[in-house]
Amino acid sequence: MIRMLRAAAISAFKRYPGLRRAVHATWEPIFHFALLPFRLPRGRGSAVEQRDLVRRTEEYNGAAERYFAEYRHPQFLIDKPFSDAPDFAAHLIAVGVLVAAARLRPGDTVVEFGAGSCWLSHFLNRFGCRTISVDVSETALAVGRRLFERDPRTNWSLDPQFLPYDGYTLPLKDASCDRIVVYDAFHHVPNQRVVLAEMHRVLTAEGIVAMSEPGKGHASNPTSLAETATTGVLENELVIEDLAVLAEDVGFREVSVLAEGPARRHEIPVRDIGPFKGGRGFRRYWRGLCHELVHHHYMLLYKGSSRTTTERPGKLSSEIGIVGPAGPVALSRGERLRVDLRVTNVGDTCWLHRGAGDSRAGWTRVGVHLHEGGEPVGKVIDFDWHRAEFDGDVEPESSVRVRCELPAIHRPGAYDLQFDLVVEGLLWFAERGASRPPRLRVNVS
Repeated sequence: MIRMLRAAAISAFKRYPGLRRAVHATWEPIFHFALLPFRLPRGRGSAVEQRDLVRRTEEYNGAAERYFAEYRHPQFLIDKPFSDAPDFAAHLIAVGVLVAAARLRPGDTVVEFGAGSCWLSHFLNRFGCRTISVDVSETALAVGRRLFERDPRTNWSLDPQFLPYDGYTLPLKDASCDRIVVYDAFHHVPNQRVVLAEMHRVLTAEGIVAMSEPGKGHASNPTSLAETATTGVLENELVIEDLAVLAEDVGFREVSVLAEGPARRHEIPVRDIGPFKGGRGFRRYWRGLCHELVHHHYMLLYKGSSRTTTERPGKLSSEIGIVGPAGPVALSRGERLRVDLRVTNVGDTCWLHRGAGDSRAGWTRVGVHLHEGGEPVGKVIDFDWHRAEFDGDVEPESSVRVRCELPAIHRPGAYDLQFDLVVEGLLWFAERGASRPPRLRVNVS
């Protein structure tokens, strides 16, 4: 009985996206009340910097250079993240989050701010990005160059750069980079407003800053206090509300925090997956998630729109159904066929029906493959047989109807038509597991 009710509910949600939104709206106040013990006081944020820290900018920059120049084990720096065994997994997880959140793609110009030994820049070079490693320490950048030079797989055709800066002005032209990544570095910055303004200046119109930074309690923990006492390097307390105000003051359109779950900290026995999905143990999971949000921050600073589109897709997922006609369809040779589809966007990415800019990047359409008749599907005759357009952009959780006016088939026989979605020049949804293309059998006589 329970399975039948669940199946009926899921079917209703799929057919009527508005019902899903209505249910979410109803349950949200209930969850809001139930989670009161986890609510944190929300500060409005302040645009006032710590003036003492700003005045000591050059002092802290000098301390950063001494830190790397006097580092006792330079090979450890060159071998990161592999040499850092205790935090190796954390490094890889953080890099994955940053790459996904910033929607990086090969060919992007990416600045790594506070690059240190440049190991993250090297990762991104291998990924296909044009990297610009920036740091106040010339010694650190020299270590980074050695890392690039020792690896025969480094892609020098991408012209990786290693640029020192004076702590005030980034040595880059206006609107010259697509993304800026900051990994465990911004909390060392004393003059945050100046640096944020510089980041805004060098980013393109739709540029993003992606940060991974320690959160509450970092400045006062014993390790940070000892580090400051012995090296003079700034270990600051990063207050995300203050950072958001500063970023918006210098022109960033929006600042977001990623709610990345504590997957490493919540192991669920297989036998308990069902009860967990039903709510059992949720409090423990939520406590871990809140702890992660407070004590570690993944932040995104948007110069332009934060909307995820097929120009740089996030999670793509769709449901495609044939409204009519029902198969199999009998046609005469040369007779054309009209097929109506119901297409639902169940991912987090807006499908652009015209694409973006002159290149029409992100142009999304319905694509129809023509196959010989067969089970489960026959040999491909024409993979790009037909395209059908959307009337407008398709936002997440919306459903549209698409009419396909298909070409005539002139040779008698049995054929299978498969209907999928395509982001032109980038991907087919089915290839990414983002769709289950429905099939329509056509018999031509």
